[in-house]
Amino acid sequence: MKWRPVSGAIAEAAREPYLLRERDRDRYEKALNGAGFTVRHVDVSGLWSEREASLAVARALGFPDFYHGGWDGFFDLLVSEFQERPDRIAVCLTGADELAQRDLRLFVRTSWQLQGATETIASEGEGAWQLEFLYWGQDWRSLE
Repeated sequence: MKWRPVSGAIAEAAREPYLLRERDRDRYEKALNGAGFTVRHVDVSGLWSEREASLAVARALGFPDFYHGGWDGFFDLLVSEFQERPDRIAVCLTGADELAQRDLRLFVRTSWQLQGATETIASEGEGAWQLEFLYWGQDWRSLE
């Protein structure tokens, strides 16, 4: 499996973080599937802590039940989970604009950690694995 830039499937995703409009989600998810990505979903609109965020993303990635949250444990399991079953995964974080408007600090901290996860998989997997996060929202004012 060879690493593929998300922008190859979604031209509007030219730079990270990928802030995308909800109205285009179906079309973009089809493009991601066509590019060989497995698409997973996490609704982040109701999250209130980084622990909740790490648990929600871990569930979407199929982490074992013994994982109870926290970024240190998340990164410990991340590489081992991908080594066991390498894949090309795009995690769609729906309601991300709601989270950013309600708690910008939590949104920034979570997106920073998830960017670290993408970079970890890219460096550890030597291009054989890929993990991307896409932030979906109805109202990304910065895009207008």
